[in-house]
Formats: sequence, structure tokens, C-alpha cells
Amino acid sequence: MHPSRYTRRIMRILAFSFALCLPLAAFAQVPNVDLSGLTDGDKASFMKLVQKMPSACGKAQSLEQSLKSDPKCKRSVFASRYIAKLLKLGLLPSEVEEHYADRFGPDVYQYKNIDVKDSPVRGDPGAPITIVEFSDFQCPHCKHAQPALEQLLHDYPQVKLIFKHFPITRAHPYAQGAAQAAVAAGKQGKFWQFHDKLFHGDQEKEGPADLERYARELKLDIPRWKKDMEAAADKVNKDRADGEKAGVDSTPSLYINGRKYHGPPAYDELKDWVEEELNK
Repeated sequence: MHPSRYTRRIMRILAFSFALCLPLAAFAQVPNVDLSGLTDGDKASFMKLVQKMPSACGKAQSLEQSLKSDPKCKRSVFASRYIAKLLKLGLLPSEVEEHYADRFGPDVYQYKNIDVKDSPVRGDPGAPITIVEFSDFQCPHCKHAQPALEQLLHDYPQVKLIFKHFPITRAHPYAQGAAQAAVAAGKQGKFWQFHDKLFHGDQEKEGPADLERYARELKLDIPRWKKDMEAAADKVNKDRADGEKAGVDSTPSLYINGRKYHGPPAYDELKDWVEEELNK
């Protein structure tokens, strides 16, 4: 091999290595960001991403700039941890960018002002973190989300859950009736008990006879419950209209302090969002 060509190749390799090492060394000085478990290639991708992605606080600067010079932007620490987490899971940088945009992009900060008047609340009504759940009693994904939400309320007294109805009747023929039955149960102070029976029971058995059986098990005043159930259509339809206005297109849809939640309704994912809200 010609010496000059060999020399140029070595110089390019050294320059590339130097370019990778410098930002990683500099970033190692930023606290609260754990890069252990990432390969050298992932660390290089991480560094490029924090340089490329926008601030997690909606400011006209990069995530890296926020981390280094904006101590008030505490979301940036959560954003950088999120990038590292996704890389550890094996996502490609392009996939990480998509997930980042869903959680920390500028559209995320278009907070939704959702009308929750007269909606049932689980947890401390004065809790600083509000999760609004748009849900369908016949939706299997909604049912699977319940254990995570219940655990979250148990572990975080700073969280309250507000329930809004969003029956998808084209797929779930009993959903509207189940929603109205739950509203009617709420008129007698037993919305959440009825809610739990619906989600803990067989979702394929939510016809009129099943709903009345639940009402009797809860010792509701049946004539009053039936009358209230007929009148509950307006409440259910308003909830659905509120959801459509907020951009709900599937269930469950969650809004955490007005921000639309993106991700599976799993405990660890929801916990990350709650921790971010508590420490922002």
C-alpha cells in the first residue's frame, strides 16, 4: 500500500475516534444520566441524538444545550434518560427520534383543557397530578390497563384518576349501555364499584341482564338506577364529544396533566411520566 494513502487512512480513523470520544467525555460530566449498559456505538448514537433533538422544555435550543446551560429545564434530564432507555432496548436512532417526538416534541406541549366537571375521581381530589382516562368498558386494552392504573394510585398519593366515557359502539355493542349503567350507579355513589365489576368481569357479558345483576349485587335502588340509566346518555355522549375534541381516536387514551400520553399503559411507563411531572 502506498505510504501516503495509508497515512491518510490512519488519520481519518483517528479523527473519527477523536470526534466520538470528545463529546462522550464531555457528556460524562452531566449528572443524573446513566449510560452504563450502552455499547460504544449506542453511546455515539446517544450523543448525536442529544445534539440533534430539541429541548424537552419547548425552547429554541437543542437537548444538549438545555442539559448544559438550563438548570430550570428539568425535563431535559428525563428526556436524555428516555433516549438512553430506548437505545438500551435496541431501537434504531430513527425510531428513537419518533418516540422522542411523541413524548417531548413541541406538539406534546399543546395541553388539552378537558372538561372534567361531574366526572368521577379516584384518589385525592386535591392531588397535583391528574390523569384523565377516556375508556370503553368493552375494550380489552382498557381492561388490561386497570392494574397499572390501580398500582399507580396506590404508590403515588399525588395522583388522581378522572374517568371519561368513550364507548366505541361500532366494535363494542354493549359499551354504550355499560357506560350509562355506570353513570347511573354513580348517582347512588357507586360508580367505581360498578366500574370494577365491569372491568373485572367478562367483557362479552355486559348486556342488560348482566348490568342489572351487577346493580343488584351492589344493592342499588333498581327502579331509580334504571331511570337514571336512561337519562345518562347525555353524559356519556358529552364525554365522547370531549374526547373527540381532545383528539382521542382509540381507547384507552390518557392525558397526564393535560399532556397526551404516548406509550403502552404499563406501570413502568406511566411511572416515568408521573416522576417527570413531580420533578419538572
